[in-house]
Amino acid sequence: MKTTQLLKFRQRHPRRNLPAALARKRGESNFVSTFSKSYIASIASGGFGGKEFALSGFGIADFVWIAWRNAVNPDEGHALSIEKLKSLLNRHKLTAFEMKLSDWRKGLAQAYRYSYFADLAVLVVPPDVAATAKADLRLFRESNVGLWSFNPATGAIRKLFTPRGSGPRSAKANAKALESLGRSLKFSQLLK
Repeated sequence: MKTTQLLKFRQRHPRRNLPAALARKRGESNFVSTFSKSYIASIASGGFGGKEFALSGFGIADFVWIAWRNAVNPDEGHALSIEKLKSLLNRHKLTAFEMKLSDWRKGLAQAYRYSYFADLAVLVVPPDVAATAKADLRLFRESNVGLWSFNPATGAIRKLFTPRGSGPRSAKANAKALESLGRSLKFSQLLK
């Protein structure tokens, strides 16, 4: 049984800082929403995550995801305590996604910041942008940041490069992210 949960984080709404004409353009926001739905549909196990996960000092990840089922106890992820959540997360990976419609270099820099708290940081771009970025795949390998393409028309996710076995760059930042995610999960459970 696949159980998923999307959390609502306290969003900072960075679009409010833009001029009105630019703030109304929702291309990237729509890209993020479509990607998150396709990604969740494509994974085998349940989990939890959400859009616009902010971690002070590390930016706002467009989307984060943690798989929460395991072979020993599939329902363990429903536990609300942060201690149980941390125990569960020791066996699973926190993935942070940055999405860009055009400026993949800026996206790579942002995704690199997420690699301090996430086990895996991935830049997701449309296929035409991915073709350009793939020519500089060396930068992604050196930064240990993944490069995926996503076609919103078909829902196809293509993993061009996914780093293996890196883990977060900072244990302290990772603990801070897990604590924040644990609070969000616990709060969302209380609202039910």
